[in-house]
Amino acid sequence: MEMQREWLWIDWFISSLRFIWFASGLLFFYLEPHKLSGFPYTYFVVFITLAYFVPHFFWNPKYKNVALFFLVDFLLVGSFILYTQLILEAELGAAIVLMSALTAGYLATKQTGRWAIPMFVVLLPATRYKALGFSFEFFMQYVDIIIFFGFGISLNVIISSHMKAKRLLQENMKQYHLIQQQNKVLEQYAAQIEGVTLLEERNRLARELHDSIGHHFTSVIVGLDALSYMIDSNPALAKQKAESLAQVSRTGLDAIRKNIHQIAPTDNDELLWKQLQRVASDFQQHAETTVTFTLQGEETALSPQIKLTLVRCLQEALTNAKRHGHATKIEVKLSITSQQLVLQITNDGEALQDIQHGFGLTGMRNRLEELQGHLHIQNIEKHVVVTCTIPLKGGIQYD
Repeated sequence: MEMQREWLWIDWFISSLRFIWFASGLLFFYLEPHKLSGFPYTYFVVFITLAYFVPHFFWNPKYKNVALFFLVDFLLVGSFILYTQLILEAELGAAIVLMSALTAGYLATKQTGRWAIPMFVVLLPATRYKALGFSFEFFMQYVDIIIFFGFGISLNVIISSHMKAKRLLQENMKQYHLIQQQNKVLEQYAAQIEGVTLLEERNRLARELHDSIGHHFTSVIVGLDALSYMIDSNPALAKQKAESLAQVSRTGLDAIRKNIHQIAPTDNDELLWKQLQRVASDFQQHAETTVTFTLQGEETALSPQIKLTLVRCLQEALTNAKRHGHATKIEVKLSITSQQLVLQITNDGEALQDIQHGFGLTGMRNRLEELQGHLHIQNIEKHVVVTCTIPLKGGIQYD
């Protein structure tokens, strides 16, 4: 069974042509009944009506089965010709087979054409051999049949090309609409990415400002508190301290400018442990807090992001230890192995009863998680220990 398709104008044309052929045959033999050679006109109408209508059960706007159409048409027309010639010994002419040849040419496919062509072009005309024999008229009927069959084939090629072009157009339109939908999805995705990027950048700048500026100005505030007591007791030292605090303020101002202009720190080429050691030393100098730094392992090339992350984590941990824990002694230890980096900050400040992840700790955790690392805070024997761990993929993360 073949898939149903909508009838085109050419289908209606062929069907109408068959009907006109059928009606004209009925009219002709009604007006010339003697050419039926004694065959009753009523019987003729019945045979012709069956030959026209029955095949159309298998080829119509609602159903199409070309193979059955060919078989039924061949059997009805062929049996009618054989009956009139063998039983009635009447010759009704070649016109009776021409429309079958035309329809066969139009409906033939690669599969059905292999047997439909010899059936309608060779076998069906051969049924007239009894009446005509090997006469000139017998062979000339093949010329008429080939012409009609060729005309049907031509229409078949035209309609096949039309349907192919239509399918191609539909496929192109489908692809076009699909591309449009994908473009809309991509535009929405791009807008979402843009929003996420802006949000990430805003959060990054916020973390940078909090970690760097907060660290610097914590040092300044603590230093100013100490300076108020030095002015009377040791003016010279107080003057020296004021100059040092001014330098810290300038460094903080430079950090603000760098973050506003999104300029990366200029010390990324410096070894990480040196950067950490300098942060610890500066904090000790300005915050009146003892800070020691220890390095375990040998540092090789690390990515700028890893360096910046651990520097910011140390700044935040030192600031929190002094501001919230009131620590007087802080130990900083950097451990380097082939698999991971561990920065541990231990202070003697007040024990943490309930760790609240504010903006600073959240920023630390987010920075570490971006590098598949993690943050761990705990109280150990009257000390607060902050541990920052970053795994090294393949051993070392290079610049």
